[in-house]
Amino acid sequence: MLRFACGLWLLSSLPAFAAGETRTPEEVRADLTYGRALVTGTVEGITEYLPVSSTGHMIISDRLLGVLKDPHVTVSGLVDRKGRAISLERVADDYIVIIQLGAILAVFVAFFSRIRTLLSGLCRGERRSLDLATAIIVAFIPAALLGFLFKDAIAAYLFSVEVVAVALLVGGLVILIAERVLPKSVTHESDEVAAIGWRAALTIGLCQCFALIPGTSRSLATILGGRMAGLSHAAATEFSFLVGLLTLSAASVYKMWALGPALTQIYPAGPASVGLLVAAATAFVSVKWLVGYVSRNGLGVFAWYRIALGGTILAFLALK
Repeated sequence: MLRFACGLWLLSSLPAFAAGETRTPEEVRADLTYGRALVTGTVEGITEYLPVSSTGHMIISDRLLGVLKDPHVTVSGLVDRKGRAISLERVADDYIVIIQLGAILAVFVAFFSRIRTLLSGLCRGERRSLDLATAIIVAFIPAALLGFLFKDAIAAYLFSVEVVAVALLVGGLVILIAERVLPKSVTHESDEVAAIGWRAALTIGLCQCFALIPGTSRSLATILGGRMAGLSHAAATEFSFLVGLLTLSAASVYKMWALGPALTQIYPAGPASVGLLVAAATAFVSVKWLVGYVSRNGLGVFAWYRIALGGTILAFLALK
């Protein structure tokens, strides 16, 4: 915790750039080292599915690594599919999205049996599989639509350490309240996840919208949404993973497509592959552990972690 907070002095020591300045693709690629890939992959993999906010932790770890994220500095000679210049800020953010593919793969492997059953049921037109697929899509749509419409504003105004710290702290308090007031599941279904209806899915989807605020955590929002809809901890957690599989896959595919040919010109295959594999391995362990732990113990430990980390960061920033 202290290491995270003390490292924030880098906020005031990062170099300043003039508006309109550029860097060559070679200079940008040189910053995407194997060491950075290891750190990014580990942080992404561990935190992506824990209710502690992977985005928040990536913002913090990037600052600790001294990653240059200036929206006014662009990569010379490169544009995306829409003809827009590619900034250092976008390079850093999209790098995380590429490595995030490893975390997506981890969920696919961890829940392969569930996913295989779902897909085979859809091919046969089974009602239960159709209902579950509908629930996943319903839960996916609200945040996807909101994120698509306001992605630039969110990136411009909310991606800061201060916002992350407040969101971590508030999220921790919300967990403590929710753990006290939300009842245990009263369903008698043997498979709660397969029995999720569209109303419960919509509740989860609307809650996922809060995860657009960095530091909130998509996993936390969807797990609490599931608990509000009457699901047990285990069912809410598993459904959160299934919704996350669709949400993260869509985000990754869209961002990689939007970069166009610049994707291969900016990101070196070696470090990116290492980061992806590290994210996959750490995310798999995190996912397999989380379902069992939350089923037995709830979310309380994550509340105290969030409160401690968010509070420490805010205290450090207040003393600067």
